[in-house]
Amino acid sequence: MVKSRKPLALDTTLRNPARMPQFVSILSNYEDQILDSNLIYKIESDFIRYKIYEPNVIKNYCPRYPKDPKRPAKYEAEDQTPGAAEKVSKLYKKWDNSTPDNPVPINDVIYLLKNTITRHTEAGYKYGWEARFKTQVFFINELGFVYVEKGKPIRISALGKLLISKYVNGQQIKDYNPDPESTAFLNAFAKYQTNNPWRKNTISVNFLYLFLNTANYLDKKYNSKGIARRELPFFVTWPNNDYKGLAEIIHQFREKEKHPSPETIYEYAMNFMDESTPNTLKKASNEFIEANERQWKIDKILTETPDDLMRKLRLTQLVSLRGAGYYLDINHLEQEKVDRVIKEYCKNVEFRDDDYDKYMDYMGTIDPKLEFTSQSINEKQQHKIDDIRIRTLKKFAENYTWETINEEMGYATQEKRDPSKDRVLKLIAKPARLEFLASIAMQKAFKDAEVHPHYTIDDGGIPYTTASGGSKNNIGTDIDVVYQGIHVLLEPTTSAARSFQVEHELPSITHHVIRTIEEEEKNETGHKKHFAILLAGRIDSDVGMWTAAIKLVSHDYLDIGSDVEIYPWQSKDYVKEAQVAESLSDYAVIRPYAAPRKRKRKSKSQNKDK
Repeated sequence: MVKSRKPLALDTTLRNPARMPQFVSILSNYEDQILDSNLIYKIESDFIRYKIYEPNVIKNYCPRYPKDPKRPAKYEAEDQTPGAAEKVSKLYKKWDNSTPDNPVPINDVIYLLKNTITRHTEAGYKYGWEARFKTQVFFINELGFVYVEKGKPIRISALGKLLISKYVNGQQIKDYNPDPESTAFLNAFAKYQTNNPWRKNTISVNFLYLFLNTANYLDKKYNSKGIARRELPFFVTWPNNDYKGLAEIIHQFREKEKHPSPETIYEYAMNFMDESTPNTLKKASNEFIEANERQWKIDKILTETPDDLMRKLRLTQLVSLRGAGYYLDINHLEQEKVDRVIKEYCKNVEFRDDDYDKYMDYMGTIDPKLEFTSQSINEKQQHKIDDIRIRTLKKFAENYTWETINEEMGYATQEKRDPSKDRVLKLIAKPARLEFLASIAMQKAFKDAEVHPHYTIDDGGIPYTTASGGSKNNIGTDIDVVYQGIHVLLEPTTSAARSFQVEHELPSITHHVIRTIEEEEKNETGHKKHFAILLAGRIDSDVGMWTAAIKLVSHDYLDIGSDVEIYPWQSKDYVKEAQVAESLSDYAVIRPYAAPRKRKRKSKSQNKDK
């Protein structure tokens, strides 16, 4: 790859940040193995059979591509027998009905991959699934979590191992805590630079350093209160780490263009891509735009890359949302980490074009001063965070309609396939978004209730990640709701998998309820009733049997003065009930999908026949 001038392009193949640790978790199973074609098919099959992603193309048998026999084949199916299409169909249905905790055999998925086609091309990789694999690991390579290249042994860096420390086979473990994952992302983006061996870009930008310094400069000098989303294209095309120059241009732009059109913003941003002109507030020439608009498309510069830039900046937890999602600014709750990035990661490190190992060694180290841990927060800080969190929650409860809450819950639980269009919610990872929405619904339903969610937030109260897991000083509940002497533990999950709901959520919730009752009795702050709500888009049919068993066992064997009651609710019903509920006890009911299943007894005549 030849070095050239390229705008900032954070890879969007893994648009959902949660997928990165999932992919790295699978890759770690093959650490130190030489990456060849056979291994690529095994790893790609694991991505699919563990449902890290779900490609529909594996249901369609393709004997050859292109189909025209006069053109050279880019791909030919391994199985050319008459029954191949039927076998692909059967294996696809088998995979479609499987779950991550009970995956189909790896050879079944390998067969599907070798007899179906995905239209991807990457240099050095065969057309189709091999090339698809390259696109999936490219940005993970850039962030230094792994070194995955054909013909080389797979390496997982220390930072990559931290990223996946709460994952096995792409799935979160029982004591999942988002802190290691958040620490890994901040460390990676603190050091990330556009000119690296994987990208080979003549634009030299440490993008997190550039953003934080530019925002800081504008806030202090001009009291700007953040960077507008429409100004992000200037970061996409800016060629170096000169934050003062960029900040002054943004200020001049604000003074000159009060209501700029998209085309006007594009013309200004494109001037920074023209190496023959100075970096000033000036529109690019028509000739330059005409020569480059196909390569650097307006939608890419103005929409796609800025949207992804916002997501990646939010991953660091150093950037807050302002103005209903129209502005980004520094998260002052993490000012020490902001100062650390500005001071320590201001230099653009030089790498040779083939220095992949040296780059991974640099990126893959862990800076302990960029670590997230709830244990480091003192009582005064925690009180401030709780106050911000509750004030923001009440504001959203007032502003969001029930229709909006119900619709957005559908997006968060993935019951609706379309992405959210809400400027704030679409930038929140779905698990944290569901906790946010569940809290909003409860606060809207019971205005005088004490709703205490425990997700991590920016200094504007907008969630970053889900609540941390339990520890010595933290019970680990997602959301506590107290109203009229009733204490409800609200536990949302985006997973509809039986293994996650039954084997992960129910034991954790049981532990949370027991610890809550014990702590309240010890502190003499007990409430007259306790129960938990398991909230999901869909409740697995086995959940009802296990919640009934938990209640029975707690009644007979636990000396806590109360049964452990867990009531599963599907998100649609949860929101519908919130609109009419008069008491939290209205949620202490067993829905039809949460009732224990009864085994059908055989009739006497059937037994006689036997």
